[in-house]
Amino acid sequence: MSDKSTNGDVSLSMDDNSNTMRFNERTLELQEVGPDTYLSVDLWRPKGNRGVFGGQVIGQALSAAAKTVESPFRCNSLHCYFLAAGSNAEMIAYEVRRVRQGASYCSRLVVAKQSGRVIFMATVSFQRPEPSVLSHQYVMPEVPPPEDLVSREELIMRGESEGDMFKASEVSTLPVETRPVPSKDKNGLPLNAIWLRSRGDMSELGHCHHQSMLAYASDFALISTALKPFNMYKRESKYRLSMLVSLDHTIWFHEPFRADEWLLYVMESPRTASGRGLAFGRIYNRQGVLVASTAQEGVARGVNKDSDHTTLEFVHSVSKRQDAKL
Repeated sequence: MSDKSTNGDVSLSMDDNSNTMRFNERTLELQEVGPDTYLSVDLWRPKGNRGVFGGQVIGQALSAAAKTVESPFRCNSLHCYFLAAGSNAEMIAYEVRRVRQGASYCSRLVVAKQSGRVIFMATVSFQRPEPSVLSHQYVMPEVPPPEDLVSREELIMRGESEGDMFKASEVSTLPVETRPVPSKDKNGLPLNAIWLRSRGDMSELGHCHHQSMLAYASDFALISTALKPFNMYKRESKYRLSMLVSLDHTIWFHEPFRADEWLLYVMESPRTASGRGLAFGRIYNRQGVLVASTAQEGVARGVNKDSDHTTLEFVHSVSKRQDAKL
């Protein structure tokens, strides 16, 4: 996909088909192995995970779909389903089906396979950019700027990153830098926020790369927001986690953005029930523009040491500016 466009403060250009991704080594790089078929060249399996990192599969699937779309179409949404855990012992093959090509929108179906078995599917929609007189959004919450916050690596080294199973050295090698926004909440509100950006310079890469990198990063911390009310990582908590696995993941892209500039990822979980957790996310640029929204459901199973299984209830509002503080 080739995209040489300018929109507001965003100016992005480069032949997206190159997919060199030098800024983050080979995280999202794909090798063409047949007509509309691509093979990953790098897969990361986080410590303790059943399979490879879901965000990497999402980002690679979007990259594969975008290779079959011509400029000026851009991804406006993708809906993903995780069907089986992916192994890092074998690269993933992404098969793209050109479902529809319209004047304003086009659709692609991406099927990811390992050893002939389908492990992931995604439907991806692309839109030709168009002006709109209709525009509204939720305001960006008031949080400290990233320059005033500590990186995830430093929090791990300090022992202040509750429930983090990774070593600081492992986190420092990821292509995305994150800075958690501290919360003063003591009641376990199902809310979370982080600042994030790509570690490398993406100024010469097309918008498809920025979208794929944000798709990768959007899997950080989202479904775990559903566990916030249970304080599972505190020693005194009566809850213990037994499984947390993504089932599906959706992203809507609203406006162009730069993935190598700081973005605020605000997350909330309205419900955990029936062995599943649901979370929604909103992603803002530094100017307060809502550039993307996300949703994710996952298997969320735990153990309660007490016999009381009462539903925990919370009240949360985003309708007023004074309520938009974490």
